[in-house]
Amino acid sequence: MEALAAVGVSFERQFWQKERFVSPYGQVSVIDVKPETVTDQIPILIAPGWSEDYQTYRKTLKTAFNSSRRALSLEYSRLSGSVIGNEGYPEVELRKARLILDMLKKKGIDRADVIAHSEGAINVLIAAMLKPEQFRNIVLDKPAGLVGKDTRSTLTGRFIRMLLEETIIRPPLFMDPASSVSICERITLYALVNPASITKEMDAITTFEIKDLMEALQNRGVMLSVISGVHDPLFPVSKQIGYMRETGVPSMKGYYSVVGGHNELSIHANKHATLAINALDGLQRLRSSR
Repeated sequence: MEALAAVGVSFERQFWQKERFVSPYGQVSVIDVKPETVTDQIPILIAPGWSEDYQTYRKTLKTAFNSSRRALSLEYSRLSGSVIGNEGYPEVELRKARLILDMLKKKGIDRADVIAHSEGAINVLIAAMLKPEQFRNIVLDKPAGLVGKDTRSTLTGRFIRMLLEETIIRPPLFMDPASSVSICERITLYALVNPASITKEMDAITTFEIKDLMEALQNRGVMLSVISGVHDPLFPVSKQIGYMRETGVPSMKGYYSVVGGHNELSIHANKHATLAINALDGLQRLRSSR
């Protein structure tokens, strides 16, 4: 019990040591937790979904920490500046990709594994396309960009449905970062801080497809797996499978269809973050066996 208590205190102390990095593309706040002994020198980056922050992934980070992996997550405190030469990528997502790369550089991280949630799949894959040598294995958890073309109105409708459905499974305590009250506060704050970005982000989520990026990254040595949620109302499995039947299955080394909704990674981290970490381990075992 004393050992477990020591681990808990160590995690909490690190979790509240927020770092802030400023770049030409905006600001990010970063949480970096590292257990005393790690089983893998490559850290895990938890790339957030739309409007989410590191508080959302507190349980996810702790799951990685308890699995003896160093883990980081970030919050896009403010987006700003222009990106010269968007290379065909949505500018708002390219800006986030550049922020990720700048953050890793300033942290002295030469290579990372990634668990990218929802919209995070788009900006992480763009970052990996810009610097594939900086990424080893990537797990896309309920990714945007793999259901085909969409519209703002239909996406908004599914997002509202998701929030209503999750009021049942989210923690009831207002102070819990995974509670319904907390997520509504985060969405409101994000809208106030980044009002000009919201429409552009919605356009990226509804129109940008990640299939070609997945293909290119597999060819460049970055291994990928996908985790989908059977009960995910935001990016339904039925739309995902329909898209892949129409366009072809993208290159990936693993596809997991699991019971649960869109935000299980943060709500029920013991199960779902563990699955994502195991999926990363599976990719690394496959890489090592080649």
